[in-house]
Amino acid sequence: MPLPQAPRWLFALKGVLALAAVGALVWLADPAAVAAALAHADPRWMLAALALVPVNIGLEAYRWGRLVRRLAPEVRYRDVLRAVVGSYPLGLLTPGRLGDYVGRAVYLRDISPGASAALTFGERMATLAACLVGGLVALGPYLRAEVSPSPLWSAVLAVGLAATAGLVGLILFPTLARSVVSTLLPFAPIRRAAEAFGQIPQEEGAMLLGLSAVRYVVFSGQFVLLAHALAPAAPVAGLWAGVALIFFAKSAIPQVTLGDLGVREGAAVFFLGSYGVAPAAALDASLALFALNLLLPALVGAPLLVQLQLRRSADRAAQAGVPA
Repeated sequence: MPLPQAPRWLFALKGVLALAAVGALVWLADPAAVAAALAHADPRWMLAALALVPVNIGLEAYRWGRLVRRLAPEVRYRDVLRAVVGSYPLGLLTPGRLGDYVGRAVYLRDISPGASAALTFGERMATLAACLVGGLVALGPYLRAEVSPSPLWSAVLAVGLAATAGLVGLILFPTLARSVVSTLLPFAPIRRAAEAFGQIPQEEGAMLLGLSAVRYVVFSGQFVLLAHALAPAAPVAGLWAGVALIFFAKSAIPQVTLGDLGVREGAAVFFLGSYGVAPAAALDASLALFALNLLLPALVGAPLLVQLQLRRSADRAAQAGVPA
């Protein structure tokens, strides 16, 4: 399977949009205030957020590995972890993090690429479900606290409840998900991929949702720790509610920038500001979360990607009869 290569113009456009969005937010928050907030951050809470990075990635690998071992019981956790970490650079640099799907399939060949993609998609949908549930829980009190909430929020709440209920149902009943996907997208590759997800037992679907909820608490906790380090006066309960709303909003917006840069930061400035966090501190906290959970794993996975490229080059040379 070839490694994904996004069109250069699309990569450039997403990069420009990300830089423009972040630059505009920094300008609105005042560059001096952004720098000052970071300089006065409590390093203890930031180190605590950093310590949760391996927990976050470990849970991601364990969650996906459980699904993989349903199809290939011989797969080891370290191989799954290597595939997950190695796919981070590709995911960061491709639209919608599609590189994650291909990267995992290339690194872990014990299951077919279609099955790997189906299980990765199911895992991502479970994360989405956790973000939607957490956001809906926080949305009710947020709307009640608003003096004059927009009528649009009622529609958002109704659509969110319906979408979340449907998504949770499909994850809890993999065979139902297989039937729905196969009916809506009656294409042979899609059917084969849906068949792989349909082989997951129902109890594993419940476990997938449970692990996704735990991981949601972990990366939300990282955000709260970073925000607390930068805005210690803000109420912790308010930080949790604001973070839940940020991930809820981000989940509803298609990825239009690299790594969601700018989208998450804009939501952070808006929602955390409702709980007493200054724009500069909210912006710093969101950028720090991006650095910890996306940029840092991508840097760790970059050598694995280089090794993979070299190994594939050596294999092609050997097949062609040329010394590597």
